[in-house]
Amino acid sequence: MAIHGSMRPVIGMTLVLQLAAACGQLTGTGVKPFQTGSDPDLRDESSRQTSHESLLRLDDRELPQFADAATSSDTTAGVAIGNLEELATAIGVSPLRQSGYRGQGQRIAILDNGFSGLKNSLDSGRLPPTTVYVPGREGSASADTAHGTKLAEVVHAFAPEAEIVLINSNGYSNFIRAIDQCLERGVTMVLYAQVWEYGGNFDGAGFINREVNRATSTGILWVNAAGNYGLATWEGQLRAIEQNATGDNPSTNPAADQALMDGAWEQRYIRFHIPSPSLAKIVLTWDDFRDEKTWRTREDFDLVIEDASHRLIAASRMIQDGEDHGLDEKYSAHARELIRAQLPQGTYYARVEIKNSAAIARLPKFRFSIDAFGAQVLDARSVNSIMIPADNPSVVTVGAWDTAMSGTGRGQLWMKPDIMAPSRLTFADGQSVLGSSSAAAVTAGALAAWQSRHGRIDHNGFNALRGSDAIANPATRRLFVH
Repeated sequence: MAIHGSMRPVIGMTLVLQLAAACGQLTGTGVKPFQTGSDPDLRDESSRQTSHESLLRLDDRELPQFADAATSSDTTAGVAIGNLEELATAIGVSPLRQSGYRGQGQRIAILDNGFSGLKNSLDSGRLPPTTVYVPGREGSASADTAHGTKLAEVVHAFAPEAEIVLINSNGYSNFIRAIDQCLERGVTMVLYAQVWEYGGNFDGAGFINREVNRATSTGILWVNAAGNYGLATWEGQLRAIEQNATGDNPSTNPAADQALMDGAWEQRYIRFHIPSPSLAKIVLTWDDFRDEKTWRTREDFDLVIEDASHRLIAASRMIQDGEDHGLDEKYSAHARELIRAQLPQGTYYARVEIKNSAAIARLPKFRFSIDAFGAQVLDARSVNSIMIPADNPSVVTVGAWDTAMSGTGRGQLWMKPDIMAPSRLTFADGQSVLGSSSAAAVTAGALAAWQSRHGRIDHNGFNALRGSDAIANPATRRLFVH
């Protein structure tokens, strides 16, 4: 399970800065965020040398590398979820199951980066023996996370007669392949409880969403977590360029102009707070994506993080010049900068440097997000924290009604989330998690049971029902199936 949304490391696309402070959890809370973050590598990995996934065997099925819970570092791998019946009763699934509506006729594909502990879940009966696992492309591996496994257990508990197909979607190439598999295997529903911070212009389009549309256009009901960036997203627009900033500040790059931005502190900084030492994933993206992945931006921005004394902490300085540089790690075709840093507790200042002002013939819109335990943006927090592909108008976007970190927002063609669900999962050993990932799994299982009674629906069918009390309270959008 992705406690901080940390999934597969991004090779050659991140800056990792190890600081002296050790990483820790928030003390006294007892609850970890069940994140939806993914680390998609937008470059085609087919030419990379990657280790082959080691496979276990159970009844002649291929299983992921960390299928044996004892081999996983995820503390939830192999541990049962203890409150599933309580959740099923709360959202109306229990009466459906008791009446014999148990997900019959539904084939649900769960796309995820990792399925650690899967062998334990199969051996213990928390997943059915008919569960199918589809590994990624040859040469790729799944992540060491039980995120996908636990979501599958939720779905199975609510709709025990639905067919479960687990597909490794770790990385962009595997994501595309996973959608291909959904189409080939005739799935009726997809659960994708992850989000991409970049790949589109915050409007439901872009090349990630184009792939998703291949599934939804065939009638597949795509259920997507809203993401957990409700408190940790900023949006603003370039207002002006401060030319050739210099000075005694050691973080200043004399070769770069400074971006002055609407909504920023002193028009320059995006302030954010980290309440406890944490591994942070920090992303800056701007609206220069297209529906074609091969589009290369020429707008070159860098992301710099400073502490409260304006000392340089970390920076991402990828070069965007619109040219094809193959796998050269100094260059990026895409409109994003990304930092990974181990950050102590404190308040931080992010700013944007402009490396090629001559290529900027407009005032682009920026989005800034932090994936770190308890992180919050302090200035001009965005009202739109829905990430990709949860922003797709053709998917059912699910938010968690029991945490403020769950993403919300309004786009040009949508208001998201489409539905709200409970998310807190408690485990037999006392662990507890919450977030839009588990809310999406709760929703997928409930919709599977509901469809076994009322018949299959696609997204248009879902929208037609959403205004009634058949699947949710129409006033609050809270999930309740009848």
